[in-house]
Amino acid sequence: MSTKKTPAFDDLDPVEANDDEQDEYDTEWLDLDPGENVVGEIRAVTPDCGDYNTTVLEIARGLGDVVCMWSNNQIDRALEDNDLGEGDVVGIMCTEETRTYTPEGSDEEQTFNIWEVRALGGDD
Repeated sequence: MSTKKTPAFDDLDPVEANDDEQDEYDTEWLDLDPGENVVGEIRAVTPDCGDYNTTVLEIARGLGDVVCMWSNNQIDRALEDNDLGEGDVVGIMCTEETRTYTPEGSDEEQTFNIWEVRALGGDD
């Protein structure tokens, strides 16, 4: 455009925006069920996302196959305690093992799954 004159706004074609609420991730979202896992290279760790300020992990499972998933306190602790982050190859599993807790101010127990994190070359 350096040799042409900049067009006026009215000369441009309108573009449509999707009115649906969209997130900034243009990848498949994983929601692992008990017994399922994902293995790949961490591409990005984005904290404080969503309504609950949760971490989002972007994981490359293979060439051109990048997925996103919500992290949780168990996964975050394992990554932080072992200095794992972008560029590290990890495996994350939602185990079938469960635990319970009673939230503060509630009389009702909540059940949650235990998550396991493994790293390539970990504990060397």
